[in-house]
Amino acid sequence: MKSALAAFKFLAVGGRFDEAESRYEASALAALFFPLVGLVVGLSLAIVNRALESHLESELLAVVLTATMLLITRAVHLDGTLQTFETLTYGPAFGESARPTHVQGWLVVLLVVLFKIRAIEVIGDTRTLSLLLTPVLARWSLVIFLYGAASVAEDSVATVARNVKGWHLLVTTTATLVFAVYLVGRTGLWVGLCVSLFALLMRSILRRFHGAYTYDNLGALIELSEALSLVLFASL
Repeated sequence: MKSALAAFKFLAVGGRFDEAESRYEASALAALFFPLVGLVVGLSLAIVNRALESHLESELLAVVLTATMLLITRAVHLDGTLQTFETLTYGPAFGESARPTHVQGWLVVLLVVLFKIRAIEVIGDTRTLSLLLTPVLARWSLVIFLYGAASVAEDSVATVARNVKGWHLLVTTTATLVFAVYLVGRTGLWVGLCVSLFALLMRSILRRFHGAYTYDNLGALIELSEALSLVLFASL
């Protein structure tokens, strides 16, 4: 139960843990529950969508649903996206003389929000199911990202990563993909595959340009994975 609550605090409602080491120890066992956090977020989005879809035009509804995503997480993951891409051009790969620039950080944030809004707007009859599944896939991608990443992560992230075991990855992957196929059939499997590959790609890119993985990087992965999932659901 403590691990489940830690997962919710870490990913859904509070962002960072308190500085107390006990918090980090609790979070270390929480990866197994990351997709469950996504399910709660997805259920909230699905309920909002069903409640408002007959009252709002699709354009306005898409804006409301995107805003709901941000409100649920208090925009901590979007802030992580901003911080990740603001610093992407002065990591170890660029040398000591490189300086941060804010342009690409805000550009990525803007693109993420716009892609989410547009994708939600054009998704057809599967919008409710896509909204339910997207946060699950995004949080599952964190388990893939963190597995085996402890040696190249900052302290708080490393504490979580050290305790992501092979069986955690197996259980979350099996449960997530079975759930995806149950909801939307083969499309769910293909979107899940793309999200998993994207998590591995992000891990490689951030290792190359950032050095140590940070909490902000996890937030960026969640936001980008959600945007990718929604775009794929809108396209397939």
